Parts: sequence; structure tokens; C-alpha cells
Amino acid sequence: MRLLVLVPDLVQGGPLRKLTEFIGRHNRLERLAIDRRLLVHPRLYTHVAWGGTLNNMRHAALARSLGVDARLVSPSGKDTYGSFNVVKLPYMRWSDRRDDDVVLVPDFCTELANDVRGKAIVYLQVPIHLKANFDYLDPRMILWTDSPHMLALCQKAYPGKDIPIVPNIVDSGRFPFRPQSEREPGLIFAFPRKGPDFIQATRDHYAKLGGKFWHFELIDGIPLDELAQRMQRAQAFLASADVEGCALPPQESMACGMVVVGKSATGANFSMQHRKTAMVAETPEVAAQCLRELEDATLRDQISRNAHEFISRYFPTGEPRRFWRRTLLELGFELPAEREPAADAVAQ
Repeated sequence: MRLLVLVPDLVQGGPLRKLTEFIGRHNRLERLAIDRRLLVHPRLYTHVAWGGTLNNMRHAALARSLGVDARLVSPSGKDTYGSFNVVKLPYMRWSDRRDDDVVLVPDFCTELANDVRGKAIVYLQVPIHLKANFDYLDPRMILWTDSPHMLALCQKAYPGKDIPIVPNIVDSGRFPFRPQSEREPGLIFAFPRKGPDFIQATRDHYAKLGGKFWHFELIDGIPLDELAQRMQRAQAFLASADVEGCALPPQESMACGMVVVGKSATGANFSMQHRKTAMVAETPEVAAQCLRELEDATLRDQISRNAHEFISRYFPTGEPRRFWRRTLLELGFELPAEREPAADAVAQ
């Protein structure tokens, strides 16, 4: 018995990217491709290394570190991620599944859960992908989600199903803690792909308040290792997304010692507790005021340390490891005797 985690192929150019993007722009054509399983599923081709996919990769690596045969499965069966990959795991093709495989299916292609002959784990991370397009009441189907906000939505979308909240895996090896005093004064990061209007409005309101301490650096489209290195410099991160999935950027910021300020993403950023682990600001006006408050070095240091302590529960050796050991035993896997791995084992 194997544990297979389904991930998209990363397609950064060429005819395949043009074809899949064309299909994605036409709903009827995409529906036809999905129903006929053309290319397995058109959404299994992407030009973005999504945070949810990287989180699923870490889950597979953690399961493998516990002694089971865990692999990544994709349409091509090849590692297409290169420098964007976060784990070292074997790949296999979707077509090479066996009847006794346990398969984790991501939320953007839940139709494929019906094609799994053994147990299927449907991991629901993003609100826009909650669709009852698979036999979710089938005893073979196991549903997971990632936050209290998502759980409430899932209970409405999939009534009658028990749905546990699965802990994210925050990579403490890639995102080690660095005190505020050792960081570049006033540097704040933001991701323009997530809420660019919120980012710009926050900057504008901060300037109107007379703020001169914070200077913004916008980051997009870089491999995780490079992002992690840059995150050792900044003192703060602006959470600007209206909707989040697994909400890893705020959690990784907390892990490494940055102060998170900004949106709770309708509750998805549940690790953000105002003035304790973060500064919660749902509007640009409030975010700008929070930035003025965060000019206080004592407040920044206090919040950054509180946040690191809170988020440490999601380091690989914490809740994720206990969750996976319990889950694998429930699924029928045989595990070797308990041992404590190094904190960054799942990233190797």
C-alpha cells in the first residue's frame, strides 16, 4: 500500500501551457475536458507553484519520513518544479496507480476522487473550490480542511461528513527565527499577486499619516528558497489577500520573526491574533495605523516572539507529525517504532 499525493505539473511555457490556459478560459470546453479526463484534468497544469501544492508536498514528505511509501503523483510522473520544489520525493504517473493506493486529491480537481479505487483523501483548502462533484458520502472518501473558517464552509457544502482540520506544515528549517533587531529597519514585504489595491491603498494612507519608517518591497514569482532568504531581511509582512487557502505566507513570516500586519482573509489567517501574534487590519486605513504603531521596536519584538512561539506548533516535529502518525495507523499502514526526526527532516 502506498500514499500518493496528487500535484499539478508545473508548465512555465510552450504549447501545453497555451493549450491548458485556452481550455481554462472557456467553461464549456473545460467541462468537456474534465468529463472525458483529457490530459487527466486541465487544472493539473499550472505556471504557478501554489502554496497549497507546496504544503501538500510537505505532507507527503512527512508521511514518508514516518516509514511509508509516500510519493508524488502527477500527469507526467516527472518532477517539473525544479528550483520551486520543496521536497525530495519520487514521482509517478497518475495512470500508474494501484487499487490499494491511498490518494490525496487537491480541491481544484475533486472530480478525480471518484477515479480512485482505494481510499481518497480530498483536501479542501480554498473556498472557491468547494464543489460536491464527487461521491463525498462514499465511505472511501476522507475529507480534510485547514482552518476553522474553511470547516464552517465545508460543513455546508458536504453535510453529513466528518471533516477534521489538518495542521499546515511550516518549514522551520527554511524559515529559521531571526530577531527584529538583526533585520533591516523598516523593510516590509508584500505579495502584489494578492490584493494589489489593498497594498497600494495601505501605502497611500501610511504616507498621509506622516509615516516614513516603513518602505515596501513587492515580491512575486521567485522560488521558495530565495523567498526564505529574503525573509531573513524584512521586519514585517503585509497580508493583503481577500481569500487564502492554507495561508502559509503569514505563518512562515511568523516562524522566521517577521511581524504580520493586515487581513485575516475572512478567518483563513486564524493564527493572526491582534496585538498578540500579529496586527489585524481589514482595511487599508487600519493597516496604515497599525504600521504607525509598529514603528515601536518594543511592540515589534514582542509580537514577533509571541508569533514564533504560537506557530511553532506547526513545525514538522509538532502537531503535523502527531497527526500523520495517527492518520497512517488509521489508514492501515504499518509504521516502524516511534523515533524523533530532526526538525527539518521533511524538507530533505
